[in-house]
Amino acid sequence: TDLTKPHEWYPYARLDKRKIIFHAGPTNSGKTYHALQRLKQAKKGMYLAPLRLLAAEVYENLTSEGIYTNLVTGQEAREVPFSTHVACTVELADINRDYDVVVLDEIQMLCD
Repeated sequence: TDLTKPHEWYPYARLDKRKIIFHAGPTNSGKTYHALQRLKQAKKGMYLAPLRLLAAEVYENLTSEGIYTNLVTGQEAREVPFSTHVACTVELADINRDYDVVVLDEIQMLCD
């Protein structure tokens, strides 16, 4: 892989029209809460967590509201038939699927 030309990576993904919302604010200001409310409204969505415990918490939250959700972390994978959503840790994100909403919690992890 030629790492000197990142603009050439994922050419098909770059064709998609996207709306990116960066929600910044102090601790306990509702950033994740509001993002999860929007995720719940999506037909297909993915939550990316920096920690497996956060992914598991969102998985439980979505599942308790009747949203078919998969959980994928380094320690476990729960596959739900006909799932529309995924809660996972950042490094296990499936970047080959299309989603209506993706929540990247702790977006500074994007650099990692």
